[in-house]
Amino acid sequence: MESALKTKEDLPMSKTGSVQTITPSQMKEIGSAAQQSVPTDLPFTVADYWEHNKGELIRKFQNVLWSAPGVNLESPALTKVVSDCQRALRRMFGRHCLEVAPLPAIVTEERLEFWARYNLRPVFLPELDLTEGCRLPKRWIRPNAWFYQKLWEGKIGEAIPGLVPTKLRSGWYLADFSIGVDYNAGTQVFTNDPWAPLFERLRREKLVGKYDETPMDSRFAITNDEWIQVVLGYMSSKLGFPRGNLRLERASEFNAIGNLYDLNRGKFIMWVWLADSFDVSFRLLGGNRGLGGLTSVNFDRYASRYWHVASRPLVVLS
Repeated sequence: MESALKTKEDLPMSKTGSVQTITPSQMKEIGSAAQQSVPTDLPFTVADYWEHNKGELIRKFQNVLWSAPGVNLESPALTKVVSDCQRALRRMFGRHCLEVAPLPAIVTEERLEFWARYNLRPVFLPELDLTEGCRLPKRWIRPNAWFYQKLWEGKIGEAIPGLVPTKLRSGWYLADFSIGVDYNAGTQVFTNDPWAPLFERLRREKLVGKYDETPMDSRFAITNDEWIQVVLGYMSSKLGFPRGNLRLERASEFNAIGNLYDLNRGKFIMWVWLADSFDVSFRLLGGNRGLGGLTSVNFDRYASRYWHVASRPLVVLS
């Protein structure tokens, strides 16, 4: 898959300290070389294993390269990304807050501009466990009591294996800062939604459904299933990321991003699908202003279609 991220093709491999940064053109060359047939003089078992597993091996190799450190922080734009996130943590937690980790090498000025076209901005999430009894600043808006009750009952599953629903994994992410909208009899659309052409295309190709009232370019009335199985795959292709880097936000991530970075979260009469499972056939959703805003968490069937439910992609950078 050709990356949609464009930079100068003739740039040499850049260096920051002892760490080298891989450019998109070099990544493409690596992928192309890896896709070639293996030498015929390799043992049969080795050649056979490569032919049947090379896709997965190449994907893992690319993930390692994309997340490698080595960003040049002499760039004012990149320095501002780090300082803005550090400032957000300091506003919430005070001077003794955790330090923001270095940006991964994939974050460049060119990519910041490209991601901004899709309302995507890098955010740093600290390692934090949002348990009901954890000590948080008074201004932190916690998930509602229902969320913790269902956790205690064992109803909410792990969206990421081995990571409990309340726990944040420290790292850099691309969060969607698109402005939400109030429910309007199912006819509502996000204002100037950069993904609108994609939603319209997927509906014209019968890959995503809708109701009669739903505008073709609206991100509402898309099921959780359709987001996972269709929409995120097309978004990852457009953004030039492996599919595994894109997912929906977990309830803890939605809550943390809203508290630290995106003050528009929970300000509208609408829900967003979340990644957390609930029982067998359900997924969490959150953020409805009419039921508490940022604190609100609820659930519904992942295969069901609703006029008032949208969602947001989350890109894992490190």
